[in-house]
Formats: sequence, C-alpha cells, structure tokens
Amino acid sequence: MTRLPPLPPELWDQIPPAVQAALGVILDGYERRMMGLEQKVAELKEELRRTSQNSSKPPSSDGAHVKRKPPKEPSGRKPGGQPGHRRHRRALVPLEQVSAVVVCKPTHCRRCSQRVEGADREPLRHQVVEVPPITPHVTEYQLHRLQCPRCGITTCGQLPPGVPQHNYGPRLASLVALCSGTYRMSKRKVANFCREVLGIPLAAGEICKVEQTVRRALAPAVSQARAYVQTRDTNVDETSWRARAATVVVDGGHPAGQRVPDCPRAWSPRVTGVGRKVVSRRGDQ
Repeated sequence: MTRLPPLPPELWDQIPPAVQAALGVILDGYERRMMGLEQKVAELKEELRRTSQNSSKPPSSDGAHVKRKPPKEPSGRKPGGQPGHRRHRRALVPLEQVSAVVVCKPTHCRRCSQRVEGADREPLRHQVVEVPPITPHVTEYQLHRLQCPRCGITTCGQLPPGVPQHNYGPRLASLVALCSGTYRMSKRKVANFCREVLGIPLAAGEICKVEQTVRRALAPAVSQARAYVQTRDTNVDETSWRARAATVVVDGGHPAGQRVPDCPRAWSPRVTGVGRKVVSRRGDQ
C-alpha cells in the first residue's frame, strides 16, 4: 500500500529518498502508537461507563457521578401482610407425635354463668414447642482387674464392643463438628456452647481431637462422594477467595465431566492444564 506524502508534493519531492524512508518508518511507529492509545482510551471510557447497575461491579465502587435510582414513592399501605393475602401458619404437629395433650374446657357460660358440660368435636389446637432440659448422659465403665487363684496373673476387664476409647460419644462428637464445620464457630465459641448450653466442659485441645476423630470417621464417605462428583458435570463459580496467601478459584473436577461456568459475558474462560478451567477477567494474565 502506497503511503500518501505527509507534506505537499513540491516539498516532499525535494527531500532525499533516504530521508523519506526514515520519515516513513518514524510515522509508522507514531501511527501504531496512536492506534494503541486510542484503543486504550476507548477501553477506559467503557470502564467509566460501567456501574453497579449495568455490570457485576459492587455498588461501593460507584463514583459520585453515578446517579442512583430515585426511591420508590410510598404506596400508603401498612407494612406486613395486606388484606386478602393468603395466610401462612406454622404447621401443627400430628396428634400422635405430640408429647402431652392438655384439655382446656370451660366450666361456666361466659354470658350468664350457667354451668356447661360436654366436649367439642373439633377443638382449637394450640401447640407450644419447647426444648427439654439438657442434662449430659454420662456412662461409666468400671474395668475390674482380677487375680487368678491358680497362676496368680491379673486380668483386666474389656470395654464392650462399640464403646469408644475416648471420653465423648458419637452424638457429642457430631454436634461439635457441626458447630465448628458447618456453622463456622471458633474453638472458643464451641467450648462456650458446650459448657453453657450442654453443660459439658471441653477445652480447645479436646475440640481439635473431636474434629480429627470425626474427620477420620467421615473419610470413606468423603472419598466416595468425591469419586461420584468427579464423574458428573460440574458447575463452577467465578468467585475466588484467599487461602494461605494464594488465590483459589473453583474449577472442575474430573476431565470427563462437562463444566458449566457461572460468569457474565464480559468474562472470558481460560483453560489452563488438562481438565482444569479457571475463569479470569478479560485481559488479565
């Protein structure tokens, strides 16, 4: 492609060919630089136009120039359920599962004080749910050591089958693991819960031992669940988190499964390695 001379033809023809070639190289560099800067300016303008209302950016990242949606005008209705809405009540426990039934019958008429008797075929049912007092159930196993009258050796009794060697049962261990694992409670909070609610004093070191016991007990089930998940399709999420000073992104499991990323179109998938997909922002390295 022939370049148009940057100067009028009568002036351009007076310049030596070597100088013309040098000027062409310089102008090509400046044009490429200008194209890159124009593209960068367009990207920055597009970034400025992005707000929490038209992208996945949080509202806290909006500047002062972003106009918020005007608040809705008050409708004049009272808060809560409106007249004519479907009423929702707590489901009653079936009568056969109720712990105790208290029959409440009136003895006199509320108008004339006449004595009343009989029974209502369909009485109003009012149920009160309560937690029974929590009292730790402690079982003591006394292992007797007896001496043989014949040879003189002593023999100690054995624990019955199924009795754990540690000092806590499976229900207490499961509850401690539930508090620290599912509900993300700290060791100190779990110890306070066991002492104040259950009436069982536990130290932080004992809670760590309980967690390790539950982890070993659940290891076979976790292995089976992991093997099952790795053979299925995986839904991945673009949310990352920090773990031991490293950024972790949820990715797929087994390469045989299909991965369905949960990310907007502004994000581009980038495949790194065999069977592992990491979702990153477009343009990020």
